[in-house]
Amino acid sequence: MANRKWSNEEGEEYRKSHGALFYFNKDDANAFVPKAFGFGFTLNWANPLSWVTIAVIIGIIVWRVALK
Repeated sequence: MANRKWSNEEGEEYRKSHGALFYFNKDDANAFVPKAFGFGFTLNWANPLSWVTIAVIIGIIVWRVALK
């Protein structure tokens, strides 16, 4: 089955059925998904773009600290 972008409602149903602390859905092609509580977005840890995003953020922090 090819990955596709899930709607917000499908994501909510997935969270209800799996009840995980982290959103890890291999079938959802979205890298950023709405948070379960509150407002904003969180990462779909099954999407490689999420790992690249975190690596870039950590790289920028390390680079900025190394410049001091």
